[in-house]
Amino acid sequence: MLPIIASPARSARFMSVALAVALLGGCASGGMDRPATASAAQCDTKSIDSRPGRIWWTEQRWRYATDADATAAWQAIAGGADPWPDWFIAPGQELAIGTRFQMALGKGQSETSPGGFGTFDNIASVRDVRRYLAVQYAWKPEIDRVVTYEVTKALPVKIGPVGPQADPHGCRWLPGRWSQLQMTVPAPNRIDYLRVVAVRPIR
Repeated sequence: MLPIIASPARSARFMSVALAVALLGGCASGGMDRPATASAAQCDTKSIDSRPGRIWWTEQRWRYATDADATAAWQAIAGGADPWPDWFIAPGQELAIGTRFQMALGKGQSETSPGGFGTFDNIASVRDVRRYLAVQYAWKPEIDRVVTYEVTKALPVKIGPVGPQADPHGCRWLPGRWSQLQMTVPAPNRIDYLRVVAVRPIR
């Protein structure tokens, strides 16, 4: 068999492909479902031209009268300040005694120091927490457990769907959409309304 000798044209094509692959790193090639790591690429998520911005534009631009209105709505989402969708106002109510919900905890977080948000959906993996609960990497870099809590006295909450987030870590679009409850009691008092039913690891 004769050896394959690369022609100058073939070598040029190979170099072009390699250069394109290198240039498409970071935001352009980062998958929204890829697990976040300490070395994951950052991006300017407030730009509508970022990867998550383009995904959102394709799905949601139709809701706004002008490009300027849509861009402003995106920048509000990318700011990460609102846990709810922009079309939703979460009503205040109380969870009845005996109601159970789940919460993902970060590494080192005590089960008796719950965060402010839980869900009525079943959390099977860290991917669920990132994608469907829209938890940015900066908020909980390492997620290792799910706790099931039960309400032991009427718990003031807000309830609704999880709003979307744009995570600069890994340049990912986190669509949310699962159920969400937000406890409206002071953080040090949350556990006074709850008991731990079960704890299990997730990956």
